[in-house]
Amino acid sequence: MGIVRLITKDSNMRKAILVLVFALALQSSFKSFAQADSQKVHHVAIFIPLYLDSAFDASNTYRFEKSVPHYFAAGLDFYQGVTFALDSLEKNGQKIEVSVFDTKSEKGNIVKTVQDPEFSNVDMIIGAVSGTEYLQLASVAKQKTIPFISATYPNDGGVTGNPYLVIVNSKLNTHIQAVFNYTLKNLGTNKIVLFRRKNSQDDRISDAIKSYNSSGSGTLLNIQTVILEDNFTSKDIKGSLDSVRQNVIICGSLDENFGRNLCLQSAELGPGYQLSIIGMPTWENIRELAKPELKGIPIIYSTTLYSPEQDPLNQQFVKSFFKLTYTRPSDMAFRGFEVTYVFSRLLQKYDSSILSNLNDKSFRLLTDYEFKPIYWSKGSSTPDYYENKRVYMVKRINGMTLRVN
Repeated sequence: MGIVRLITKDSNMRKAILVLVFALALQSSFKSFAQADSQKVHHVAIFIPLYLDSAFDASNTYRFEKSVPHYFAAGLDFYQGVTFALDSLEKNGQKIEVSVFDTKSEKGNIVKTVQDPEFSNVDMIIGAVSGTEYLQLASVAKQKTIPFISATYPNDGGVTGNPYLVIVNSKLNTHIQAVFNYTLKNLGTNKIVLFRRKNSQDDRISDAIKSYNSSGSGTLLNIQTVILEDNFTSKDIKGSLDSVRQNVIICGSLDENFGRNLCLQSAELGPGYQLSIIGMPTWENIRELAKPELKGIPIIYSTTLYSPEQDPLNQQFVKSFFKLTYTRPSDMAFRGFEVTYVFSRLLQKYDSSILSNLNDKSFRLLTDYEFKPIYWSKGSSTPDYYENKRVYMVKRINGMTLRVN
């Protein structure tokens, strides 16, 4: 499948047209992107939340005119990254078949999809999924004894005993450990405040930080914890900061709205407060971090995807993506591109032995991966799953994104 060229320069309109293009591309559940020949052609099933059913009414009319709802963005960007990867594979003469399923549509229903006789030919699953959909695909992969590459979900979902599950976006505790280690090494003498909400999800983050902060001789860092209400303002933040010292604000919540508001309210404090803000792995999807009012504040967060702006491949991808959509690619677009390309090539090279060769760097593009087998049962010879342990810390400041570990 080549890249569809659109002629309008209105970015919202172009994205709306892309929704139509995706809908047409997904009319057939199984879509071949390469012609089979005498060599084995591997079949990859990719599951993405595209919300196509909600995008069209009963008469197949697009509901949103020239706009694209915010909740469409991540899935559409991941899908576009997938198409760029397939285009690259095709140009390099690589033979592969790919089926793309919209997990939010009736046709993409996972339970029904895996019952399709053609699904028996699938050699690998890639998913930009979470929650129930993630658990369903992990179960399918185990039953079929094929790899499930979980591209975006930073969680194992309680899955054990499944050596076919590959977690690309490292688990939350792995990210938190990277955040803590960076803070300890680089910002340990500053005023450190952890802002969070009062709920069980934020308890988990707070407890993990406390665990990493404990040592035989006491705590390693002096971290103050402050609980904020959902409608907090800059005044609620200001009282916990020091106007004569460098302050480090740690976001103790995965909730993107909370993190977004924490950044914007912190910016309202003005130059009287020296700030560094440390966020969570979900921040790679928060576009508001590029707002002018945040430009001069160091914003640091963890990610398993690193695409250096000076890298020629990064620049080419940005150029091609902008030419198609008149927007810059998000991290989800990069992730869709990189995961699809790298793991498709590994599948082609190793076939059923791919899980023993996840760290082969022959097809590395931008990001280094470090997959390790995870064993929850002592003495077990079978991994519960594989997790990528390579976490990057990146800093956004003055319009640039820099790697800092």
